[in-house]
Amino acid sequence: MEEYLIKKIAERLVESEVRYRRLFESAHDGILILNSKTGQIDDVNPFLIKLLGYSKKEFLNKKLWEIGAFKNMKTAKNSFEILKNKGFLRYDNLPLETKKGKIINVEFLSNSYFAGENSVIQCNIRDITERRKLELIKDSKKLLDEEKLKIESIANATHELRTPIAIIKGNVDLAIRTKGKYTKKPTSALRAIDREINRISSILMDLSLVTSKAWELKNRIVYKEVDLRSLIKVSIGRCKPLAYKKKISIISKDIPDITIFGDKRYLDKMLVNLIKNSIIYGNKKGHTTIQIKKTKENILINIIDDGIGILEEDLPHVFERFYRADKFNSSNANSIGLGLAIVKWIAEIHGGQVSVKSTKDKGSVFTVSLPIENIK
Repeated sequence: MEEYLIKKIAERLVESEVRYRRLFESAHDGILILNSKTGQIDDVNPFLIKLLGYSKKEFLNKKLWEIGAFKNMKTAKNSFEILKNKGFLRYDNLPLETKKGKIINVEFLSNSYFAGENSVIQCNIRDITERRKLELIKDSKKLLDEEKLKIESIANATHELRTPIAIIKGNVDLAIRTKGKYTKKPTSALRAIDREINRISSILMDLSLVTSKAWELKNRIVYKEVDLRSLIKVSIGRCKPLAYKKKISIISKDIPDITIFGDKRYLDKMLVNLIKNSIIYGNKKGHTTIQIKKTKENILINIIDDGIGILEEDLPHVFERFYRADKFNSSNANSIGLGLAIVKWIAEIHGGQVSVKSTKDKGSVFTVSLPIENIK
């Protein structure tokens, strides 16, 4: 009986070894087996031999860093020591060089384990050259698309600047031509000019976000105590003329008495952009509702509309710079595609975040979440 059991165990060990060799020989990833004490290569599979162009003899009994293919792995000796101590090592994108000098991008994953009483290191090497090419093509296309959108947006902004400049010039020319007999009261003319200058300033502020570095923008933030109720009232007032044109009601009820610690100018811009967005994409005689909710960790500012909504495929992109959902919609013709990207940046610079839920033709809910530590 004992001899029978020993024979069966031996047979199973042989079967296990055969299965392992078959997997080792037929694997579509490169495999190296290293001696965990010396770092010498004990075995190499056919896939890696074919991938790198070295013979099996050139691999065996060599240390990893002695193989020319791994010369770009400058810290191979240190990596081996880390692997011995931690038992695991990974490179997501490691350039290897074939015997003919061709660079191949690989994913390098190695770990140590016991084979019987001996500790060995297995290195799995996956060729990701084609994947990297596709990623680079995708990244290049994204950059080209963004550059194209940037040019279009700057062209739109330039066009948008013409109107306030023309109004200012018209008021000034009229004052010069009438030589003191100016029919408009000077105060009225100056107010008109002031409004247009503010509009120009707003457009230029948006464009500055295109060209400025993140740290430069962060340095512009001036943190002070801001009364939320008062801030929302001012933001609504700025958006009322646009809402009046479309007969949209702006509703804000039960706004709590809360003081936020932040930059009033930028927080106002964030709210105005969200309210204006709800009006631009709102239906005539519709509604924009502003709700404030407080949780244990955050305060939530909800801007709700019953407008045209956002397509499901557009939702993941609405906060990207220059992205314009429904860009052929006439209501958005003058947009430079920065409004919601600016909202996202302002929310994040105040330690919060912004999200959106929307259904096509049923409206949208934009939510700004600000952390409670920024609120008194």
